[in-house]
Amino acid sequence: MEEQIYLNGAYIPRTNANISIMDRGFLFGDGVYELIPLYGKKIFLLDKHLKRLENSLNLIGMKNSGFDINNTEDIIKTLVDKNKYEDYFFYIHITRGVQNTRQHIYPEKIKPTVLIMGENYSVFNKDEISKGFRACIQSDFRWTKSNIKSISLLGSVLLKNYASQNGFYETLLIRDNKLTEGSASNVFIVKDNKIFTPKLSVDLLPGVTRDLLINLLRENGLDVFEKDVTESDLKIADEVWCCSSTNFVAPIIQIDDITINNGIVGNIALRTYDLVRDFISAY
Repeated sequence: MEEQIYLNGAYIPRTNANISIMDRGFLFGDGVYELIPLYGKKIFLLDKHLKRLENSLNLIGMKNSGFDINNTEDIIKTLVDKNKYEDYFFYIHITRGVQNTRQHIYPEKIKPTVLIMGENYSVFNKDEISKGFRACIQSDFRWTKSNIKSISLLGSVLLKNYASQNGFYETLLIRDNKLTEGSASNVFIVKDNKIFTPKLSVDLLPGVTRDLLINLLRENGLDVFEKDVTESDLKIADEVWCCSSTNFVAPIIQIDDITINNGIVGNIALRTYDLVRDFISAY
């Protein structure tokens, strides 16, 4: 059977899904999204993801959009059953909806477009993690409300593709001499056995995986600090790693032409990977 997705109240084959050319998501990138992992048919950290989704909706004026996000769990479970998913990832895209004319100003009452679909991403295994990855540094030229998980991702798309086209895994972003995040990840560094990650602000996404790592590390006796991280801090770090919902630890062993920890993945990054793996297994 062809893979099923959820679109505006109906479960339909992915290839049959269509939206109007007048949808504000298509015309303006006017909407938000969320990515939720599924491990062993279990929806991972659903409450935290939905809280962030709700916050994003509130921040773009869609608090009363008409879509009840409390129905998300039932929709995902239905898709799991229909598509026989085991380990997967779910995208929830909510746009402001369809408007008859193309104009910046939207009406007070407009029905949102709601899409929920699965994606099968490759997740790095322990051997791949142990080899490490390369990253580059670029100026963070994205808009200044990166705490909203917006579907307007052109800035991130350009920065991620810059990395890919130049042989890097990720682009690390600097704004006003401070590390914000990666083009599609949050970032942690280690210096003298202390772990640092940029403090939350409008310049970076409040990552669900970021929050999980902070809690797990602290519970296991490691010092984690949320503070400003400068470009210099990044370049002289003992360890650097990126984290996201798809890959919760991606160690960085080289940044541009600077080698981190003699090109060897650090022990804290490897321990962090194991902590999250154990957490997922027990979830």
